[in-house]
Amino acid sequence: MGPLSVPPCTLHITWKELLLTASLLIFWNPPTTAQVMIEAQPTKVSEGKDVLLLVHNLPRNVAAYVWYKGQIMDFYQFITAYSRDPDRILFGPAYSGRETLYSNGSLRIQNVTKQDTGSYTVKVMKRIDETKGVTGHFTLYRE
Repeated sequence: MGPLSVPPCTLHITWKELLLTASLLIFWNPPTTAQVMIEAQPTKVSEGKDVLLLVHNLPRNVAAYVWYKGQIMDFYQFITAYSRDPDRILFGPAYSGRETLYSNGSLRIQNVTKQDTGSYTVKVMKRIDETKGVTGHFTLYRE
């Protein structure tokens, strides 16, 4: 192997430059997408009352919402889904007739029973040009 055509770097870095670089690395954060969250209103619900599961931090270009009972996105746990284009609502095996899905992704459960306690999962799907999906979890407790 022959000699290098460029001499080795003999760069001298001052403490001020090093501190400036470290400061920029610490304080510069690339924008991150917020995690989808589910909030229950009210947080604890009495049997026979209604609860609204609100979805927060939705990404842009949402194409559909899919709600599941539990933390596993399994067909048998599928409650309901809403598609934006075209506007369409689908019902799954876990749908009891007491659930209402809104166009903002929120889910209302009316006349809550003991069987409604537990976790709920919403899958938010983006438009075709962005196929990434995000999921939020929530656990419903009886009062």
